[in-house]
Amino acid sequence: MIRIALANLRSASGRLLSAGIAVTVSVAFIVAAFLFSTAFGDTLGNQVRQQWAGADVAVLEADREAAAMPAAEDTALTQELTDEVGAVPGVSEAVLERSGYLQVASGDTEVSGVVTNLPTALEERLSAGRLPAAADEVALPAGDAEVLGLGPGDTLRLADPDPAATDAADDADSYTVTGLLEGSSPFATTLYLTDAGLDTAPAEVFPTAVRVAADPGTDPAALAADVQTALDSAGGGFTAVTVEQHVEAQLREMSGQADMLATIGLGFGLLAAGVAALVISNTFQVLVASRARVLALYRAVGATRTQLRGATLLEGAALGLLGSAAGVGAGLLLGWGLTALARALWMPEFAQIAPGPAALLVGPAVGVLVTMAAALAPARRATRVSPIEALRPADVRPAQSRFPWVRTIAGAVLGLGGAALCLAGAFGLGVPVAIVGCFALFLAVLLAARAVVPPLIGLLATGLSVLTRRSKTVLLAGRSAREAVGRTSSTTAALLIGVTLVSAVVVGSASVQRSVELETSREYPVDLVIDGAGSEIQALLADSPVTEAVETVPAARAEVSLDSSVAGDPAGPLTGELTVLTAAEAAAPNASGAVLRSGGYEVEPGTLLLSQQEVGGQGPTADYENAPVTVTVGGKELELKLDASLAAPAGTALLSAEDARALGIGASGSASAPAGGAQTWVRTAEDATMPQLEMLTAQLGAEGYAVDPHAAAERAQYAQAFQVALAVVLGLLAAAVVIAVIGVSNTLTLAVIDRRREGALLRALGFSRGALARMITVEALLMAVVALVVGLGLGIFYGWVGTAALLGDAASPVLDAAPGQLALIAAVALLAAVLASAVPARTMSRIPPAEGMSEE
Repeated sequence: MIRIALANLRSASGRLLSAGIAVTVSVAFIVAAFLFSTAFGDTLGNQVRQQWAGADVAVLEADREAAAMPAAEDTALTQELTDEVGAVPGVSEAVLERSGYLQVASGDTEVSGVVTNLPTALEERLSAGRLPAAADEVALPAGDAEVLGLGPGDTLRLADPDPAATDAADDADSYTVTGLLEGSSPFATTLYLTDAGLDTAPAEVFPTAVRVAADPGTDPAALAADVQTALDSAGGGFTAVTVEQHVEAQLREMSGQADMLATIGLGFGLLAAGVAALVISNTFQVLVASRARVLALYRAVGATRTQLRGATLLEGAALGLLGSAAGVGAGLLLGWGLTALARALWMPEFAQIAPGPAALLVGPAVGVLVTMAAALAPARRATRVSPIEALRPADVRPAQSRFPWVRTIAGAVLGLGGAALCLAGAFGLGVPVAIVGCFALFLAVLLAARAVVPPLIGLLATGLSVLTRRSKTVLLAGRSAREAVGRTSSTTAALLIGVTLVSAVVVGSASVQRSVELETSREYPVDLVIDGAGSEIQALLADSPVTEAVETVPAARAEVSLDSSVAGDPAGPLTGELTVLTAAEAAAPNASGAVLRSGGYEVEPGTLLLSQQEVGGQGPTADYENAPVTVTVGGKELELKLDASLAAPAGTALLSAEDARALGIGASGSASAPAGGAQTWVRTAEDATMPQLEMLTAQLGAEGYAVDPHAAAERAQYAQAFQVALAVVLGLLAAAVVIAVIGVSNTLTLAVIDRRREGALLRALGFSRGALARMITVEALLMAVVALVVGLGLGIFYGWVGTAALLGDAASPVLDAAPGQLALIAAVALLAAVLASAVPARTMSRIPPAEGMSEE
């Protein structure tokens, strides 16, 4: 058995090369995914440990032991409690840690940040400069400083997260960078201030933890127990844990990110392995068919069926071992390259890869098992060779004419069930049900491929021959593909997997993005709102690549008094100032297009339309809906109407155009007009990016204008997230596509070897070398076209199902077929088929008639 396997490997080493490449690619993918996810987890661990450097015990709220971010604003941690902890024997220092959220700006760059006080032993992390000593000085991690383009001595600005609350250009919010710390922040940019600096920072600062440093030689676990005793005697509600325990708890919470990376990588690696299994199985089936005489001779000289089956399985195991070994090496190189790229482009302190058992065992195990499983069916076929076949020519046996009824019926039943599950998942049962349904439907297509694919290729070849005036090349290519049922269906299936997955991801991503955009447009019809109008604004907007349509809307700041007699609302929460405006002009397209992305700004005369969110939590909403409520605007009484779906800018109420004219809103010099001015409403470009929006906001802020870019920023963030996700997923799918192309080339090469006598006969009958080469290329194109038709259809259906299941009730699903991207997929698939057929076509064209017709 071993000798037979070795002989088979020597004789078919060239034929098995592409199958080995398929194994190598899939194993490398799995190994690299494990290595990169492990490095990502190590990076998170290092960052979290840096945050707690110098502390031995952490005192937290009892229900926030594992919290990785600042606690709630109503935390009960106080300085008095900190002093009590500091009095516990063995405590060297106890510091109350305080934090708050704000915006950090440097030049045109603006990011989210967290301010906190200087913790213990921060000097150990200094890489440049010194620690802050004054209220207007700050230190931050070097990685975050690089993003902001800062160094010691530079100035940054801190602003309240609410863009209307604080002027980011105010000198009172300017801070000088005095020092840089090693590493970068694991979450938002972390800024270290003095206690005086925290007291004056433009953020709501609240306590988050008590950092406790132990005396030298004190056991942190014993000290945590003593501190817990003191806390319990002080009233309870707090937990004292060692810093190592707290860090481990944080890492457990964050491990989902690293685990998700490993899961995604493993999933796509297994997908690539599945495609490789098709390629390997097809390779072995053709090899077994081409070895019919050799296997029959083995049987004639005494080899048993068990020996032939074992030899084929050993051949598969050897291929799996060699391919897996190469895959491990390629995976190590790929993992090293990914981490180097992460350090160069993202995080300089990203951890180095550390090969572990999971990376070095799971990938090779999958490769060997997949290869042996793919060799099972060919191994069974090898045992059915009769000794009498040693007397027959070495050609591959003709395809069986019997229709595959079992496969067809099983595929039809499974396909109906899968389609039903897909629809059920799309209409309410959720993503898991949809995934099961899509998998079942695709499995049904693969089962029925032998019954469906060859006739489709024959039909396509017949139609193409009519267009080519009954070209013999096209007719022969169609006949060859139609009669070799197993080879054609499995090769087309390998291409089908790649086309279906890529098109499903493209259509699904485009559909989700379009659905979210429409939902966002309904919630926020105005992309960007500027408080004020003028030539400076118009000039900035005209020069900006971000804007598409601009409208100046009459507005005024007016006192609005709510009738406090409304039951359940004695305080009158709307007493104060609102921006009152009319949106009639903005609802219609202007010279540069429609500013509003959706309607809903129509107001009846005599009413004031206000978003229900403006009074949410202030009193029972039913009282506003069922009882007449009046407000006074500029001396005019209006009835208040609340609209839950109204998406006016924050603090803005809407009037009808008639009431606006009566109040003189927007009319200069009117005695009845309330004091105020105008708002500029802006519709941003569809491809506007966050950096562009931040730059425009900074430019307008420098001119003294308050800007609300919430809707445009949210739309840009969604678009960026979808683009990144699409790029990552398509990159992961590239492995499956590459293997599919390898499979096509491998199958065609083996087909050429097994059709040498056919090629020689055609050459003897007058076929030119070019005609024979074109026949192989046309055969590959026919399979690619069928894979495209079926794959694109399935991909569009899967994209819609995934969109509907993923969005659920959050938004109405909209199908975006992305025709441009699908056309690109089709072009790439056809080009790949032509390239995959290049070597087999050249081999076929070089078969000499005399040599090809000779007996071996």
